[in-house]
Amino acid sequence: MARRLPSTRNVPWAELRRYAAALFFMLQRGWKGLSADEREEARRLVTKSRGRPRNLSRDEARRLGHLAGRAARSAAGMKRR
Repeated sequence: MARRLPSTRNVPWAELRRYAAALFFMLQRGWKGLSADEREEARRLVTKSRGRPRNLSRDEARRLGHLAGRAARSAAGMKRR
């Protein structure tokens, strides 16, 4: 049985906007936590993958995961031990 999407009238738009803004600021803080060289490397790897991790070599996928982890820790305000 196909599920129907809720009507746009039933969407709590103010709450959705608050969550979207919080997510944007977390992503921005994580991105800025990387150096310019790391941001460029992440950009290159994401472009190369075209959204498919299997388009990267194992080393490239690990490096992208490492960069994503650094960005996530930065966004969370954590320091690496």
